[in-house]
Amino acid sequence: MNPTKEEIIDMAKHAVIDLDESAVERIAHEALEAGISPVELIEQGFIEGMKVVGDLFEEGKSQLAQIFEASHIVESGMNVLKPTIMNSKDDVCWFGNLVVGM
Repeated sequence: MNPTKEEIIDMAKHAVIDLDESAVERIAHEALEAGISPVELIEQGFIEGMKVVGDLFEEGKSQLAQIFEASHIVESGMNVLKPTIMNSKDDVCWFGNLVVGM
């Protein structure tokens, strides 16, 4: 059974929280194959996972190094998505590690 869009996005979020780089890359590929918008995966999956990592740091339940590691992991996932974003007909711009939808 194929996972739903919501399940894939949730898996992306949790892969970031778990600091699992290989899972983030695999899920990015899976999302593209499922036709999920890369920008949607970034916003609802990767960024939401980063927010949780940041919240854990603020609560004293993680260390600053984990935020940097999560950022690196998200960047790996975004590198998988970047060619699709750059070749899309959607109005998006890529500025370094920032993707902006118009």
